[in-house]
Amino acid sequence: MPQASTAKASTAPLGQRKANGSSDHPPSAAASPDALADIQKGMAGIFADLADLLGNPSSLGSIYGLLFATPEPLSMDEIVERLDISTGTASQGLRRLVELDAVVPSKGDGERVTRYSAKLELRPFVSMFLNQQLLPRLGKSSDRLADLERALEGLSPSDQEILRFRIGRAAKWHRRAGMFLPLIQKFLRG
Repeated sequence: MPQASTAKASTAPLGQRKANGSSDHPPSAAASPDALADIQKGMAGIFADLADLLGNPSSLGSIYGLLFATPEPLSMDEIVERLDISTGTASQGLRRLVELDAVVPSKGDGERVTRYSAKLELRPFVSMFLNQQLLPRLGKSSDRLADLERALEGLSPSDQEILRFRIGRAAKWHRRAGMFLPLIQKFLRG
């Protein structure tokens, strides 16, 4: 026997935003915890891949992705449970995300447990990543290219010619990246 729905209908006009940012559009099907869990896992996977691509631990991206896809702030224990990661990994990841200004820790009145929510504005996160990760690596790669150019002297003339062209190509990419990154930084500052 089908059960009657106990959900109350909203009196606000359809599509109007509520105070929490959600919409009154009716769901196409009954909301299920499995659907939210699937979205959270999918978002955690997307951000894990992105973090890995950018040279960060994938767990950092998983934590951010989970929080990004979760309507309410989560405790560290909830993050550990939903992502099936260790408490140490969660603690380290949350600490780093707070440092990067990508996650906001909060405690409710009288609450002892810290809860975390994702910042939806990633400018500070991307800017800090550029300054702390990408630009220093770009500087190191410039030194490496110079070392490689000097190492050509020990090769045969034909190998020197081929590799000088290839190192030149890599140096050109490097210069372009060096010109492009300051533009990104300027864009991020608004």
